[in-house]
Amino acid sequence: MKINSFISICLLSIGYLSCQSSLPKLSPDTIVDTYHGHQIEDSYRKIENLDDPEVKKWLEAQENYTRNELNKISKRGYLIDKQRDFDARNVISVSDLYITKEDDYFYIKSNVKDGNAKLFYKKGIKGQETLLFDVELFRPNGEYIINYSKPSWDGSKVVIGLTKNDEEISELFVIDVHSKKISQPITKNSWPSAIGGIQWLPDNSGFTYVHLPITDNKSNKFLLNTKSVLHLFNDDPKHTIELLSKNNNPKLKILKEDFPVVSILDNTDQYIFGEIRGASPYADTYYSQDKFKNLFWKSLFTKDEKIKKFRVVHDSIIYLTANNASNFEIRKTSILNPDFKNPITIVKELPESVIKDFVLTSKGLFFSTTTNGVVADLYRKDHNGLTKIKLPKVFGSINLSAKSKEHDDLWITTKGWMNGATRYRFDHNSNLLIEENITPKADFPEFNDLIVEELLVKSHDGEDIPLSLVYKKGIKKDGSNPVMLRGYGSYGFSMFPYFSPSILTWVLEGGIFATPHVRGGGEKGENWHLGGYKTTKPNTWKDLISCTEYLIYKKYSSANKTVIWSASAGGILIGRALTERPDLFAVAIIESGSMNMIRSEIQPNGANNIKEFGTVKIKEEFEALLEMDAYHHIKNGVSYPATLITTGLNDPRVVAWDPAKFAVKLQAANSSQNPILFSVDMKGGHGFDTSKANAYKKRADVLSFALWQTGHPEYQPKE
Repeated sequence: MKINSFISICLLSIGYLSCQSSLPKLSPDTIVDTYHGHQIEDSYRKIENLDDPEVKKWLEAQENYTRNELNKISKRGYLIDKQRDFDARNVISVSDLYITKEDDYFYIKSNVKDGNAKLFYKKGIKGQETLLFDVELFRPNGEYIINYSKPSWDGSKVVIGLTKNDEEISELFVIDVHSKKISQPITKNSWPSAIGGIQWLPDNSGFTYVHLPITDNKSNKFLLNTKSVLHLFNDDPKHTIELLSKNNNPKLKILKEDFPVVSILDNTDQYIFGEIRGASPYADTYYSQDKFKNLFWKSLFTKDEKIKKFRVVHDSIIYLTANNASNFEIRKTSILNPDFKNPITIVKELPESVIKDFVLTSKGLFFSTTTNGVVADLYRKDHNGLTKIKLPKVFGSINLSAKSKEHDDLWITTKGWMNGATRYRFDHNSNLLIEENITPKADFPEFNDLIVEELLVKSHDGEDIPLSLVYKKGIKKDGSNPVMLRGYGSYGFSMFPYFSPSILTWVLEGGIFATPHVRGGGEKGENWHLGGYKTTKPNTWKDLISCTEYLIYKKYSSANKTVIWSASAGGILIGRALTERPDLFAVAIIESGSMNMIRSEIQPNGANNIKEFGTVKIKEEFEALLEMDAYHHIKNGVSYPATLITTGLNDPRVVAWDPAKFAVKLQAANSSQNPILFSVDMKGGHGFDTSKANAYKKRADVLSFALWQTGHPEYQPKE
């Protein structure tokens, strides 16, 4: 009997629990590992072989069962339609905007009706729009999308990256802007959207990229021994010149898991930079003046200098650093004779706000700040001193862009919980921001009656945790409101305010949307990141627990109405909150989550993540990894909340067996009647480069599951 038909009969005749228990089982196959005297039992090691026929059968059965359960939820289809409706109001969406010094605009534009993203060009903001590339005409099978683009300095050429099935790894092509001629594939071994991007040579004669020797994300050699290479247009397309790598530069002591990236910051700079990057905000950085001929890399600074960004002015660098300044400072020193112990301080650390970013223009230096990760400000520093720019409204976040230090053009893009991305040009004469969007802004009157509330909540150790809430006016604080908490807390990544109509559907359906800005993120500076890093990682999920307890204590919600949700490294946050306080939550949702942390470094992307989470080879770090390992904190016979776990078999970031092990163990250990569902996208990846249709489906899965399990009467399963 086919699995699908078996499930249908089972659902009709026996009911949820007995049906799920009839699915193909994976019997425990315990392996015992010894780490620093600790014996650790791993009951489901067999799942790490995703090609095992028994494992494959189990994965397929889990997806079929989960899909059947989710499709039964009333109004799930409404959530998909609602997302389409919200997107349709935008009519056109624009991303990957680049503006050259000659005022050439390049951008990816999607028509919501067909969902097809295309590359366009125009001269100036008011220029005539020209279509440069349509992926549907180039690869008409519907599997491919554009996931990267970068024009040359003079705007004569554009590199584009194509990927399929959410794999993220790109096939690179070059488009001639004048003739629209598309080159033969340059490489199929690059990941520019995540590693290094494309760096055009100053004379536009070629570009650098990071080459991946192995692109199979199931290989144990994936993401190892990567190298920065140079492609020149007068060379054989298959021929590259190696610029920076472990093998080519042994004196630099590059590790096999490091990402060597060559950077060209501006076509007028006299220097080339080599950065040894990874899962860290900071990098060991070198420089050369040899213009790609017999490159000799000289050390500029190490990652211990905590330099997040730098730019060149003549023979000096201006840089943003957290070294002895948790909220960051902007400083300056020489390139040829650097003195990072005694630099010139351009902008001192601010006591209450974190300096987020800076750009250089001919009119001075501009920088943005954030307070508690939710209120943004804009400043100018020039020969007249420091000036705070008056903003037309309160912004949640500000992103800066400028043509170059020789031009006065400055743009900012703002976001907030209740307003989508809005682009402004700064007028230096009036000191005002003038709205200058590429496409018209959509209107969302449904959200006019929503309230944003910014709170500070005491955590377990007395630390103030920022907590952002969005809800309808007039809600009653009687404990009856469903609340969805979405956090992250890794890599110093901040959960800045953003506008998502599809997520705010949760609020329209009567819920509260909450963002706890937990430690491990960067909302309150470098110390905030270090407060949820390696051995301090427990603060990350304890902050979430404290925020949840606060919302229950203040009667915003109650334990049987709380939902926690995250993805990727946020799996640590949700998994450990779930296993430490299963009584506190009604629903947990984990998308492509990192759940089995003591096995993380054997994953293809794992060695690189040692920089953030630690290694089992060091006793103290092993103990920290074990503490953050949700898989090993599952206990038999515990009543766990309803849980939706997802993965994609093409995921290049978190290998599918990681959440799979957590799912099977949680299903076996759970004593409650709450469903533990595991969705396996057989063709999907991490979710960054998925199709709109698939994204709609996944978001509807999350919201409908949460509404079902928190008791919304209109989202109960159909009989």
